[in-house]
Amino acid sequence: MNNFYICVYIFSVTISYSIISAVACKGCLNLDEYNFDKIIPRFEAVLVKFDVAYPYGDKHEVFNALATEVVDNKNFILAEVSIKDYGEKENEEFSKRFGINSKDDLPTLRLFVNGEDEPFAFEKNIPWNNENLKTFIRDHSNIYLGLPGCLEEFDKLAFKFGNSNNKKAVLEEAESAASKLQTEKEQEAANIYIKFMNKVIEVGNSFTGQEKKRLEKILSEGKVAEKKKRELFNRLNVLKSFNFETKKVEL
Repeated sequence: MNNFYICVYIFSVTISYSIISAVACKGCLNLDEYNFDKIIPRFEAVLVKFDVAYPYGDKHEVFNALATEVVDNKNFILAEVSIKDYGEKENEEFSKRFGINSKDDLPTLRLFVNGEDEPFAFEKNIPWNNENLKTFIRDHSNIYLGLPGCLEEFDKLAFKFGNSNNKKAVLEEAESAASKLQTEKEQEAANIYIKFMNKVIEVGNSFTGQEKKRLEKILSEGKVAEKKKRELFNRLNVLKSFNFETKKVEL
């Protein structure tokens, strides 16, 4: 085989590999105008990424990572709709149904929740990262996706605490639940929830906002060791569970 054909062969393999790498999304469903309405109702919630036919880049990688992370969740799944602006222009007209009118809108996310007439749109100005995608899903559905440092049982207790007229009773419930935890890591996480509950009882609901500002200020100063930084981020994540505004959470 002469050098010309060798170069062509290598080039072809490289391009093929790049395309496969670009479109691969483990745990994702591939949706189009023909199967979309058949599949979406089968799940409690579906996060759909509308994107170009061969997506790549940071946003695609964040989406792929989340799809792998939630693969064991039977009620929730991630899916992709590939839009082509050439050839037969597959899914281009179909995507307009959800307010996606041009290539400039891509990539974009829509969260379809069972029982809701319209999907929720992920705001363009919010950074695509694991935490923000999870927060978006949690805020608009009953799907539990824990943030780093959080425990599902205690997230629900924190929400219950924030909306209860008898906060001491919920605190006692949390303390009882914490005593049954098996691992040191879980106990440490539970203690943060309990500490915050005690502070809210002592200071009032304003504590969560004040603590959030305090932690963010420490992090913004950039003088924190990596281990301590992770601890502070975990505390911020726990604080998000103490949202005193009404939102969907399965209790």
